[in-house]
Amino acid sequence: MFMSRQEVTDNYILSMEKERIRRGYTQPQMAKRMGISTSGYKKIVAGETSKIDLYSAYQLYKYTGKFIFELCGEENSDLKLFQKLRSLTPAQKAFVSDIIQFEQDFQQNETAAEYISVIVPTGSLEDGMILDSANFIKVNASSYLRRFGQNLHCGVMITSHHLQPVYHEGDILLICKRPPREGDTAIFVNRESGRAYLRKFRHGSPARLEPINEYGVTFEIDCNNAEEMDKWIKFGCVLTKMREQGEPI
Repeated sequence: MFMSRQEVTDNYILSMEKERIRRGYTQPQMAKRMGISTSGYKKIVAGETSKIDLYSAYQLYKYTGKFIFELCGEENSDLKLFQKLRSLTPAQKAFVSDIIQFEQDFQQNETAAEYISVIVPTGSLEDGMILDSANFIKVNASSYLRRFGQNLHCGVMITSHHLQPVYHEGDILLICKRPPREGDTAIFVNRESGRAYLRKFRHGSPARLEPINEYGVTFEIDCNNAEEMDKWIKFGCVLTKMREQGEPI
């Protein structure tokens, strides 16, 4: 999305005032934080000037921790990823950094574009498991990448026989990160218990998360209840399954 000069300025002023109000500061206090006069601050807010000193913008970044493009209303997938990263603990950031480094190193491989990253739970993957640790491997999925393109985000390996007869140990579920649709098989994680479930999604009032085989309970969710919806993390939908060596099933 391309924004005009006026849109960028208006968004910046709005963000500036939101940050001030959120902290309970007066305009003179905020002006001092940004290194400008109170009258200068008030002129900016009133729209009497569109000239914002670069150093003042830098001071607002230092004070809020938000980059200038965020304050100007820029929206893109990279920024959303960074915003999520910023909320993590130092240990979590270090772990994510290691994954990024692994991906960058692997990118040097001439055939990197033919591979996907696969999550391998260290526990026995079963219905209602605690998904607290996992390893990552690369698997050649060239034929599936040609079929699904950018919709194919990653894989999850089945590490036990608990999901038979639908899925067998060694199967790799190819995952798409879109919201589930009627009849989709998807991975859901309950925020309260930390347990992961592989369920078939059924629309309705309430919606239902049904077991993919005869074992396990059916969960009901009121899609009109934001608090109830927020209890479930939608990890992704299963596009299809494949063998570890990339051979079609």
